[in-house]
Order: sequence, then structure tokens, then C-alpha cells
Amino acid sequence: MLDLNDLPREHGDTGTALALAGAICLESQNHSPGVALDVRGNADGTCARSYHLNWTPTASGDDALWQYNRATEMGAEAVAILLVKNETPYPAIEAAILGTGIDFWLGEDSDLIFQRKARLEVSGIRSGNNTAIARRVRDKLTQTNQSDHSQTTAYVIVVEFSQPVAEIRVK
Repeated sequence: MLDLNDLPREHGDTGTALALAGAICLESQNHSPGVALDVRGNADGTCARSYHLNWTPTASGDDALWQYNRATEMGAEAVAILLVKNETPYPAIEAAILGTGIDFWLGEDSDLIFQRKARLEVSGIRSGNNTAIARRVRDKLTQTNQSDHSQTTAYVIVVEFSQPVAEIRVK
């Protein structure tokens, strides 16, 4: 199970905002807590595994508080952060600087300075088909070229909320 309610405990106020955005995106597509999120990561796009998503239902009208695109982006980040903990060996996450072609650096829990072991680029689609998901994955993989000089693995996660599905690619 992936629980959006874990984000505030692990990421403070930012986690609270991400969890709310994720809940808004899922509820705007008529999903309830416990909905299955299919995770695809193989070349043919078939479902590799599935997680149940949990969250605290939002109060009606919360969707009006969020600009549509920003909520979708933050909601995808919320789901991606939870997936990273389950799907990669990197439990720690740090926001990347704008213009690097990625959203986050991934690392390991350590008392030392944050070590940038891998990269993460995230994108969200509130409602789209498999063609839209595949196109977004391609675009995001290309976007990570800007930080290829780091010579680290790049993960791309695209979250589509209407199905819901997450596509994970590793470069």
C-alpha cells in the first residue's frame, strides 16, 4: 500500500501540500481511498505490479483552491515519492535546481552531506490515454539529457490519475 498520509510525517508542510494535491487529483477522477494504482515499467507497457493508494478524503470544494496544472504536477510528485521508496534503492530525496532537466535527486539515508546517487523526473496527467502517457514518458526521458553529465541513473515516473497508472522508466 502507498499512503499519501505518510508524506506530511516525512516531508513536513511540503508533504502535506503534496498529499492534498494527490488526493484532489484522485478524487477529481472519482476514485476513493484504496483504489489500485497499476505500475508499468516494462517495455511493452503491461502492468508489472499494483499498489493500493490510501489518503484522507478532502473536503468538497478543495479542488477550487488549486490551479489545475499545479495540482496535477504536485499530485504526481506525491505518488512518485512514495513509489521511489518502494521501487528504487534510494529512500532519500532532494529537490533539484530548476533548469537541470530533473525534479529531484535521489540518495541514501546518511548523516553525511546528501549524496546524489540517481535522478528523478516526474510528470502528471489528470486524464489521458496510453498514447499520451507514452508520449510524456518519451519527452521526459529526453528532458533528462540536460543532467546526463552527472553519469547517474535517471528515473522517469509519469502518473496518470484517471486510470490510475504510473509508468516508470530507467535511463
